[in-house]
Amino acid sequence: MTTRTRPRLQVAGLAVLLGLVVASAPAETRQGGEGNGARPDFSGVWRTINPPAAPRVNTTLRWRPAAGELPDFTPAYKQRFDKIQASRESGSEETEGVARCLPPGMPWFMWAQYGLEILQTKDKVGMFSEWMDAYRRVYLDGRKMPADFDPSFNGYSTGRWEADTLVIETLNLRGETELDRYGSPHSDQMRIVERMRLAEPNVLEDVITVSDPVAFTKPWTHTRRYRRTTSANDELHENTCTEGLKLAK
Repeated sequence: MTTRTRPRLQVAGLAVLLGLVVASAPAETRQGGEGNGARPDFSGVWRTINPPAAPRVNTTLRWRPAAGELPDFTPAYKQRFDKIQASRESGSEETEGVARCLPPGMPWFMWAQYGLEILQTKDKVGMFSEWMDAYRRVYLDGRKMPADFDPSFNGYSTGRWEADTLVIETLNLRGETELDRYGSPHSDQMRIVERMRLAEPNVLEDVITVSDPVAFTKPWTHTRRYRRTTSANDELHENTCTEGLKLAK
């Protein structure tokens, strides 16, 4: 072997070694959304950066929404919303499902009032809310919702990657759930599309667009942001609503 051919063999050997390393790497690391590199990792415990600051009205059970926090209702659903506000103004909890330990539903779930843990794999994203011990599953494997799947509080969610953004579509929500803590109503035709991305390495942004041709005059879009916690603050606690009801009696 001459000194002239030795470097060529070394380069060839290095190329083979690099090829083996790439081939053995997990598919989710090598495959980026639309060929744009590795997909971001949303795993961790997140806490809301921009929680609603609107106070309660006097001493009643009604919250005062800030500008932009409500959708534009059709006349029929605006009338329903006003009746809900009047009921809560009187101090009644009859229109507040969470007071009876019902799950918050969507998109209220994404307010993550007490913390949100995300577990991410190649085929699924799981979201666990400390509040009400609620959870969501987002399927990323291309499946479609079964035709006989029962409507639920959080609906049926499927997702796909567009570059570094996870686009989530949620359908099949129960019509009697509430959109938010203001008790905003919706119909069973509601559809939610989220665009979730890392705005910064430890800041998660979720742009939520809610469409409902029966209840809204136009789609309603709002944005939530969360900060990933450190190990000093990453433990969620059990939040058993029924135990609280027992103590309140």
